[in-house]
Amino acid sequence: MTKTKNANINVRLYPELKQEAENVFAYHGLSLADAITVFLNHACKSGGFPFDLRGARWQDPVSIAALEESRQIENNSNNKGYRNVTELLSDCFSGDDDDE
Repeated sequence: MTKTKNANINVRLYPELKQEAENVFAYHGLSLADAITVFLNHACKSGGFPFDLRGARWQDPVSIAALEESRQIENNSNNKGYRNVTELLSDCFSGDDDDE
């Protein structure tokens, strides 16, 4: 039985990034679609990113600070939690200001 590739992924990228990536992968004889397929295959086999993210360029100081803030919020037992979006929205529009 032959598998047919018929699933699509639509991704919005900066044109410069797309062109740079196409150039990198073309050097290795791959299209961008081929490279994405290789990445996804490796991610599935490894159960996560197929490379180490430590020291990656996207880890700028603003992103690191935002991640740390989110961890602090998550670990603060005084923060209010919600079981679903309806409960959250109900609280948002109730007019009660429990925090003030």
